[in-house]
Amino acid sequence: MDHSTVRVSVPAEPSVDAAVPGIVLIFSGDQPRCAPIPLDRGSVVLGRGGVAGVPLMDDSLMSRRHARIAYDGGAWTVEDLGSTNGTSVNGELIRSEVRREAIQVVGAGTSVFLALPDIRSFSRGGVRVEKETVIGPRLQQTYDTIVRAAAAGDSLLVTGESGTGKELAARAYHEAGPQARGPFVAVNCAAIPEGLAERLLFGARRGAYSGATHDTEGYVQAAHGGTLFLDEVAELDAAVQAKLLRTIDTRQVLELGAVAPRPVQIRICAATHDLRARVAQGRFRDDLYYRIGRPEVRLLPLRERLEEIPWVLAQCARAVGAATRCAPPAIHHSMIIACALRRWPGNLREFVGEARRAVTRALDEGRRTVEAKDLDPLAGVGLAPDAREAQRPPSSPHLRAARGGSAPPEDPIAEALRLERGNVSRAATRLGVHRNRVRRWLEKNNVNRAHFAGGGDLSDSE
Repeated sequence: MDHSTVRVSVPAEPSVDAAVPGIVLIFSGDQPRCAPIPLDRGSVVLGRGGVAGVPLMDDSLMSRRHARIAYDGGAWTVEDLGSTNGTSVNGELIRSEVRREAIQVVGAGTSVFLALPDIRSFSRGGVRVEKETVIGPRLQQTYDTIVRAAAAGDSLLVTGESGTGKELAARAYHEAGPQARGPFVAVNCAAIPEGLAERLLFGARRGAYSGATHDTEGYVQAAHGGTLFLDEVAELDAAVQAKLLRTIDTRQVLELGAVAPRPVQIRICAATHDLRARVAQGRFRDDLYYRIGRPEVRLLPLRERLEEIPWVLAQCARAVGAATRCAPPAIHHSMIIACALRRWPGNLREFVGEARRAVTRALDEGRRTVEAKDLDPLAGVGLAPDAREAQRPPSSPHLRAARGGSAPPEDPIAEALRLERGNVSRAATRLGVHRNRVRRWLEKNNVNRAHFAGGGDLSDSE
């Protein structure tokens, strides 16, 4: 399978600020693509010979004049031009013409297109695959900022939803900096057992506490000469935050039980979902935020980087094929469309796991093509607010007493617990976090996890 990057130049924009509406070809035949196509005259016709000069890859299901896509600045119009095999908009076949304010994907033949009000970010080129990491044009903009930050300073804050690839971004920051040859030490602050953060981060001297029979170095010392990545940094308690700030400012670390600090040279990359909100709530020190909170880069969720989906699917197909000693199966265009239409609240972490399961399912059934039917019905769906309310089991008297009759707050942890029917371990796996974080959420919100079980068995929740 040829996964070479396709680069199509976007004409110069009328002005720096003017958006360039267009479509992006992300899949054709059985191959991932990334070809931006501007709507120079407000519309474009899809056909077997290509689209606005962009060739299609052996799309035998595409008619000579298949469909027309237009955008007038306020809404999209998709018209099927009497094609043999039909045109789909967001997975639904259209009979003639539809007009909508927003459209995610258009399917024509075996080709799949994104419809975007602005495709300028795609002018830099196509999707890149570096060290098994898929980097689309929109993500590349963020990585460019990371590289500049690595050259300009010794700290970076990475924000974004769970599963968006914050550790990969932190590694990119490390590798682009002057201490790239040094160690990269990743710490999941949310997984540190309560009361052990100071010891694990800063180390301890012999006799500092009961059972301390020898000197031990902490994560800070282990990162000397390199980068310390603090994932979920907002989970650190206030005392540890204060000591971390002093370590960063003085470039010295005071081990637990020591009387004199030791010099340390580290770069800090921190990550969390929204650190500013924690500061505003008084749950994170503002002085530490000012030290590690700039510059900040936000990783887009997968639903805003749909051009990466075909490439990741192809990677998953190759990985499963290699593990099972089979040739990697082909990806059907229906699978691309199905994946592009889902929310993926767990983002890339969730998507990779579900994609591999879909590939395995197809191979187990003796098929050489992965189709939409191989994707689990609940994969990447999450729940919309109204669906959450409809699927929420009746509140028990115990829960009403615990929370004064109110329902648990709506956030990703609550959503994951509902999907996993109160199973803490599976909810944590879905979110890509340690189960201690889910337990702390339950305690903080005074919620009994039985609320999410709907009468099911909770014995396997650990």
